[in-house]
Amino acid sequence: MPIGSASDTIRKFNAVAQANEETLKKNPYSEFYKIQQFDSRNYGRPPPGSKTEARGIKAGVHVCREILFLCETIDSNAEGEEPHKWVKFGKLFNIYSFYSDKLVGMLIRARKYGLVHFEGEMLYQRQDDEKLITMLMSLQEIRESLTASGDPANCIQIRRNSVPIAFVPPETKEKPKLRPIRSDSVTSTKSKFEAPPSTLEEDTHPVQGKPKKPWTPKDTSKAPVFCTY
Repeated sequence: MPIGSASDTIRKFNAVAQANEETLKKNPYSEFYKIQQFDSRNYGRPPPGSKTEARGIKAGVHVCREILFLCETIDSNAEGEEPHKWVKFGKLFNIYSFYSDKLVGMLIRARKYGLVHFEGEMLYQRQDDEKLITMLMSLQEIRESLTASGDPANCIQIRRNSVPIAFVPPETKEKPKLRPIRSDSVTSTKSKFEAPPSTLEEDTHPVQGKPKKPWTPKDTSKAPVFCTY
Protein backbone atom coordinates (compact mmCIF):
# COMPACT_ATOMS: atom_id res chain seq x y z
CA MET A 1 0.00 0.00 0.00
CA PRO A 2 1.59 3.28 -1.04
CA ILE A 3 2.22 5.79 1.69
CA GLY A 4 0.94 9.30 0.95
CA SER A 5 2.72 12.49 1.70
CA ALA A 6 2.27 14.52 4.86
CA SER A 7 0.06 17.03 3.03
CA ASP A 8 -2.37 14.26 2.02
CA THR A 9 -2.58 13.06 5.61
CA ILE A 10 -3.26 16.58 6.85
CA ARG A 11 -5.92 17.07 4.16
CA LYS A 12 -7.73 13.87 5.20
CA PHE A 13 -7.53 14.82 8.86
CA ASN A 14 -9.02 18.25 8.15
CA ALA A 15 -11.83 16.66 6.12
CA VAL A 16 -12.74 14.36 9.02
CA ALA A 17 -12.60 17.27 11.48
CA GLN A 18 -14.80 19.38 9.21
CA ALA A 19 -17.38 16.58 8.88
CA ASN A 20 -17.38 16.11 12.66
CA GLU A 21 -17.91 19.83 13.18
CA GLU A 22 -20.88 19.86 10.80
CA THR A 23 -22.38 16.91 12.67
CA LEU A 24 -22.00 18.68 16.02
CA LYS A 25 -23.74 21.77 14.64
CA LYS A 26 -26.83 19.64 13.97
CA ASN A 27 -26.77 17.93 17.37
CA PRO A 28 -28.98 19.86 19.85
CA TYR A 29 -27.00 18.41 22.79
CA SER A 30 -23.70 19.78 21.53
CA GLU A 31 -22.16 23.09 22.56
CA PHE A 32 -21.59 23.86 18.87
CA TYR A 33 -25.28 23.45 17.99
CA LYS A 34 -26.79 26.04 15.66
CA ILE A 35 -30.45 26.42 14.73
CA GLN A 36 -30.96 24.82 11.35
CA GLN A 37 -32.53 26.75 8.51
CA PHE A 38 -34.66 24.81 6.01
CA ASP A 39 -36.55 25.87 2.96
CA SER A 40 -40.03 24.61 2.17
CA ARG A 41 -38.69 21.95 -0.19
CA ASN A 42 -36.28 20.24 2.24
CA TYR A 43 -38.20 20.72 5.48
CA GLY A 44 -39.14 17.42 7.15
CA ARG A 45 -37.06 15.33 4.77
CA PRO A 46 -33.99 13.23 5.57
CA PRO A 47 -30.63 14.10 4.03
CA PRO A 48 -30.33 12.82 0.46
CA GLY A 49 -28.49 9.51 0.19
CA SER A 50 -28.71 8.77 3.93
CA LYS A 51 -29.87 5.54 5.52
CA THR A 52 -32.89 7.39 6.91
CA GLU A 53 -33.99 8.20 3.38
CA ALA A 54 -33.56 4.56 2.36
CA ARG A 55 -35.65 3.38 5.32
CA GLY A 56 -38.35 5.93 4.45
CA ILE A 57 -38.56 4.72 0.86
CA LYS A 58 -38.77 1.11 2.04
CA ALA A 59 -41.52 2.03 4.52
CA GLY A 60 -43.46 3.77 1.73
CA VAL A 61 -43.53 0.56 -0.31
CA HIS A 62 -44.76 -1.36 2.74
CA VAL A 63 -47.53 1.17 3.47
CA CYS A 64 -48.61 1.05 -0.17
CA ARG A 65 -49.03 -2.74 0.05
CA GLU A 66 -50.93 -2.42 3.35
CA ILE A 67 -53.42 0.08 1.90
CA LEU A 68 -53.96 -2.07 -1.18
CA PHE A 69 -54.60 -5.12 1.01
CA LEU A 70 -57.07 -3.09 3.09
CA CYS A 71 -59.00 -2.04 -0.02
CA GLU A 72 -59.08 -5.66 -1.23
CA THR A 73 -60.43 -6.78 2.16
CA ILE A 74 -63.14 -4.11 2.09
CA ASP A 75 -64.11 -4.99 -1.49
CA SER A 76 -64.40 -8.72 -0.78
CA ASN A 77 -66.65 -8.19 2.28
CA ALA A 78 -68.56 -5.06 1.23
CA GLU A 79 -72.10 -4.50 0.08
CA GLY A 80 -73.50 -2.19 -2.57
CA GLU A 81 -72.32 -1.41 -6.07
CA GLU A 82 -69.03 -0.09 -7.40
CA PRO A 83 -67.38 2.29 -7.01
CA HIS A 84 -69.08 3.10 -3.68
CA LYS A 85 -69.14 -0.24 -1.92
CA TRP A 86 -69.51 -0.07 1.84
CA VAL A 87 -68.99 -2.19 4.93
CA LYS A 88 -69.65 -1.58 8.60
CA PHE A 89 -66.67 -0.87 10.80
CA GLY A 90 -67.56 -3.57 13.34
CA LYS A 91 -67.61 -6.28 10.68
CA LEU A 92 -64.40 -5.02 9.09
CA PHE A 93 -62.67 -4.87 12.48
CA ASN A 94 -63.46 -8.51 13.25
CA ILE A 95 -62.21 -9.64 9.83
CA TYR A 96 -59.07 -7.49 9.70
CA SER A 97 -57.99 -8.38 13.24
CA PHE A 98 -56.87 -11.79 11.93
CA TYR A 99 -54.30 -10.08 9.66
CA SER A 100 -53.15 -6.91 11.39
CA ASP A 101 -53.79 -4.58 14.33
CA LYS A 102 -53.32 -1.39 12.28
CA LEU A 103 -56.82 -1.11 10.81
CA VAL A 104 -57.69 2.39 12.04
CA GLY A 105 -54.30 3.82 11.05
CA MET A 106 -54.58 2.38 7.55
CA LEU A 107 -58.15 3.67 7.21
CA ILE A 108 -57.08 7.18 8.17
CA ARG A 109 -54.21 7.08 5.68
CA ALA A 110 -56.47 5.69 2.94
CA ARG A 111 -58.95 8.49 3.58
CA LYS A 112 -56.10 11.01 3.35
CA TYR A 113 -55.46 9.92 -0.25
CA GLY A 114 -59.16 9.83 -1.17
CA LEU A 115 -59.64 6.06 -1.33
CA VAL A 116 -62.27 5.57 1.40
CA HIS A 117 -64.71 7.69 3.37
CA PHE A 118 -66.04 7.49 6.92
CA GLU A 119 -67.44 9.99 9.38
CA GLY A 120 -65.55 11.28 12.38
CA GLU A 121 -61.90 11.84 13.15
CA MET A 122 -61.35 8.46 14.83
CA LEU A 123 -62.96 5.02 14.94
CA TYR A 124 -63.42 3.04 18.15
CA GLN A 125 -64.44 -0.56 18.59
CA ARG A 126 -67.97 -1.16 19.93
CA GLN A 127 -68.72 2.57 19.86
CA ASP A 128 -68.48 2.97 16.06
CA ASP A 129 -69.40 -0.54 14.94
CA GLU A 130 -72.36 0.77 12.91
CA LYS A 131 -70.39 3.42 10.99
CA LEU A 132 -70.02 2.82 7.27
CA ILE A 133 -66.64 2.55 5.54
CA THR A 134 -67.29 3.50 1.91
CA MET A 135 -64.88 3.04 -0.99
CA LEU A 136 -64.54 6.05 -3.29
CA MET A 137 -62.94 4.13 -6.17
CA SER A 138 -63.33 0.69 -7.66
CA LEU A 139 -60.78 -1.94 -6.71
CA GLN A 140 -59.45 -2.19 -10.25
CA GLU A 141 -58.91 1.56 -10.39
CA ILE A 142 -57.13 1.50 -7.03
CA ARG A 143 -54.78 -1.22 -8.23
CA GLU A 144 -53.90 0.80 -11.32
CA SER A 145 -53.47 4.19 -9.63
CA LEU A 146 -51.90 3.33 -6.25
CA THR A 147 -48.09 3.36 -6.39
CA ALA A 148 -45.16 4.12 -4.10
CA SER A 149 -43.79 7.61 -4.71
CA GLY A 150 -40.22 7.00 -3.55
CA ASP A 151 -40.43 10.14 -1.39
CA PRO A 152 -40.06 9.53 2.38
CA ALA A 153 -42.16 12.60 3.22
CA ASN A 154 -45.06 11.52 1.00
CA CYS A 155 -44.74 7.77 0.69
CA ILE A 156 -47.53 6.95 -1.81
CA GLN A 157 -49.18 8.69 -4.72
CA ILE A 158 -52.44 8.30 -6.63
CA ARG A 159 -52.40 8.51 -10.41
CA ARG A 160 -55.96 9.16 -11.49
CA ASN A 161 -56.82 8.37 -15.08
CA SER A 162 -60.34 9.79 -14.80
CA VAL A 163 -62.28 12.30 -12.77
CA PRO A 164 -63.52 10.66 -9.54
CA ILE A 165 -67.26 10.26 -9.13
CA ALA A 166 -68.62 12.64 -6.52
CA PHE A 167 -69.71 10.87 -3.38
CA VAL A 168 -72.35 12.34 -1.11
CA PRO A 169 -72.62 10.49 2.22
CA PRO A 170 -76.20 9.62 3.15
CA GLU A 171 -77.79 11.57 5.93
CA THR A 172 -78.29 9.29 8.87
CA LYS A 173 -80.51 10.67 11.60
CA GLU A 174 -80.25 8.79 14.83
CA LYS A 175 -83.48 8.22 16.67
CA PRO A 176 -83.55 9.71 20.16
CA LYS A 177 -83.08 7.05 22.76
CA LEU A 178 -85.93 6.88 25.25
CA ARG A 179 -84.93 6.69 28.86
CA PRO A 180 -86.26 3.47 30.42
CA ILE A 181 -88.69 3.94 33.30
CA ARG A 182 -88.38 1.60 36.24
CA SER A 183 -91.57 0.15 37.59
CA ASP A 184 -90.47 0.53 41.19
CA SER A 185 -89.81 4.24 40.67
CA VAL A 186 -93.39 4.75 39.46
CA THR A 187 -94.74 2.87 42.46
CA SER A 188 -92.62 4.86 44.87
CA THR A 189 -93.77 8.12 43.27
CA LYS A 190 -97.41 7.18 43.62
CA SER A 191 -96.93 6.15 47.22
CA LYS A 192 -95.77 9.67 48.08
CA PHE A 193 -99.17 11.10 47.21
CA GLU A 194 -101.31 8.31 48.65
CA ALA A 195 -102.08 7.80 52.30
CA PRO A 196 -101.31 4.40 53.80
CA PRO A 197 -104.28 2.02 53.82
CA SER A 198 -104.31 1.76 57.62
CA THR A 199 -104.89 5.50 57.98
CA LEU A 200 -107.74 5.44 55.51
CA GLU A 201 -109.44 2.62 57.35
CA GLU A 202 -109.16 4.44 60.67
CA ASP A 203 -110.66 7.59 59.17
CA THR A 204 -113.56 5.91 57.36
CA HIS A 205 -114.26 3.17 59.93
CA PRO A 206 -113.55 4.38 63.48
CA VAL A 207 -112.84 1.62 65.97
CA GLN A 208 -115.70 1.03 68.47
CA GLY A 209 -114.76 0.38 72.10
CA LYS A 210 -113.17 1.97 75.15
CA PRO A 211 -111.34 5.23 74.50
CA LYS A 212 -107.63 5.19 74.98
CA LYS A 213 -106.19 6.71 78.15
CA PRO A 214 -104.57 10.08 77.70
CA TRP A 215 -100.83 10.15 77.96
CA THR A 216 -99.39 11.45 81.24
CA PRO A 217 -95.75 12.07 82.07
CA LYS A 218 -94.09 9.76 84.54
CA ASP A 219 -93.43 10.83 88.13
CA THR A 220 -89.68 11.22 88.47
CA SER A 221 -89.69 12.33 92.14
CA LYS A 222 -89.25 8.74 93.37
CA ALA A 223 -86.38 8.02 91.07
CA PRO A 224 -83.12 7.01 92.86
CA VAL A 225 -80.51 9.70 93.24
CA PHE A 226 -76.85 8.87 92.68
CA CYS A 227 -74.31 10.97 94.53
CA THR A 228 -70.85 11.48 93.20
CA TYR A 229 -67.92 12.90 95.12
